[in-house]
Amino acid sequence: MYWHKAIFATSVLLAACGCHGDYNDGRANAEAAAAAAEDARQATYEEYGADRYGAGADLSNVDPYAVEDSGNYTCTQDCSGHEAGFAWAQANDISDTSECGGNSQSFIEGCEAFVVDRQEYADSQAQEAASQAAEATGDEFEEYEDERGHLLDGRY
Repeated sequence: MYWHKAIFATSVLLAACGCHGDYNDGRANAEAAAAAAEDARQATYEEYGADRYGAGADLSNVDPYAVEDSGNYTCTQDCSGHEAGFAWAQANDISDTSECGGNSQSFIEGCEAFVVDRQEYADSQAQEAASQAAEATGDEFEEYEDERGHLLDGRY
């Protein structure tokens, strides 16, 4: 019996203070901000030629000399063949592993490593730019506070 009175009292108080309106307005604002941030993110991915997750960005936007050798390959003796293949691919602006050829397997692997590292670099650039574009929309829930300092996404 007492819980009925508690529920009724809580309902009356919430209706009187207009808290539901603040919450619903805040939620709508937060959802709109999140949608704007996602739109900005997707537009940036499209600009970079990446898919909706920021992968597969266009390699022609990447200066080949900005790509660093990650060393993600195993050398049997020394790494001179891999290093030569990487340097050759870098100097020749290679963007597809099908362009990697030669008589030395380690040279070819170095060239292929350059293309992989270049793709990872291009994707990270696209993802960073997309994050900055999303942040520029103001998609930060902490900025959506009411006059009492309550976050309008429903958290207090």
